[in-house]
Amino acid sequence: MSKRIIETSFWTDEKVIDNYSPEDKYFMLYLLTNPKTTAIGIYPLPIKIIAFDIGYSKESVLTLIERFDKTYKNIVYDAKTQEIAVLNSLKYTISKGGKPVEDMINRELNAVKNSDLIESVYKNMLDWWSISDRKFDELIKSSFEKEISKRKEAKEKNANTNVNADANANANANANTDSVDDSYHDSLKPHNSNNYGTFNFSNESYSESPNESSNEKTDFQYLIELYQENFGIVKPILYDDLKADLEDYGLELIIEAVKRAVKRQREYGYAQGILKSWNNKGIKTLEQAKAEEVSFQNKSQTNQNKFQQQKPVKKAPEWTDEGRLIKAGVDTTGMTQNEMYKLAGEMGFHNE
Repeated sequence: MSKRIIETSFWTDEKVIDNYSPEDKYFMLYLLTNPKTTAIGIYPLPIKIIAFDIGYSKESVLTLIERFDKTYKNIVYDAKTQEIAVLNSLKYTISKGGKPVEDMINRELNAVKNSDLIESVYKNMLDWWSISDRKFDELIKSSFEKEISKRKEAKEKNANTNVNADANANANANANTDSVDDSYHDSLKPHNSNNYGTFNFSNESYSESPNESSNEKTDFQYLIELYQENFGIVKPILYDDLKADLEDYGLELIIEAVKRAVKRQREYGYAQGILKSWNNKGIKTLEQAKAEEVSFQNKSQTNQNKFQQQKPVKKAPEWTDEGRLIKAGVDTTGMTQNEMYKLAGEMGFHNE
């Protein structure tokens, strides 16, 4: 009897905690542990088998598949080959490396019918592999790249063979013709290598070989490096948080917030607090953030001048939430006690 070892990090995954219903968790664990599953997460799984295994109707199964595909975006199902790809399966299903594991991955990749599913898993896992501290993840990534490259070469070779076969068939059919004009000979020339008709390699799934490394970093890769340089190793549990921050605030604002956090010798949670504060104030660009800081400094200078010229301005004690926020450079004007308490917690002051 075969066994599947699932990393316990499944239960601490932010997406699982925040979005999955009990039914979703049940279905996801089924996809990771059913008798047909593989370590790479790509395998044949007919709808009727799913319905039988989990005791659901076919309609309910189709609803679950659509939700995991369209809403959660963590599976792809090919109705033609009846294959499913669990895009993040490799985060949970492999816990060690070595030659036997490499051989197993290569066998499973070779058995996949739909090459696009391999490409989908590869693209989904790239960001994870870029931050993973598991040494064997580089081996897994390499196996995927070799398989994708091999299939691409086979597809190109097959396309060229078909083109040559068509040309030879036309030539033989007209071998006994007394006179053939030049335009006919031109039609026998091989097609342009960039246009293979049904074999269209400009398709997104084969637009660039995975073996070709780009000098340009993605915003997410840059964010990962920024985090590691200033706060240490990125734990897997923070992976989705960083992605969400990038989508919500953009790289430019995150860099500015990180600068302010580092300047005050704070952790990334402090930067997140700044980002949420900006968002609450409608600040969406770096220029707006800098303008808000200048406005705050001017206001602080004005208050200081008034303090020197008039009676002392009442200040909040430093041990209070308001006092801590003011010291951190946050304008608390108009904020309620509950709002100040929540923001101070997000900026990590309650852990002090």
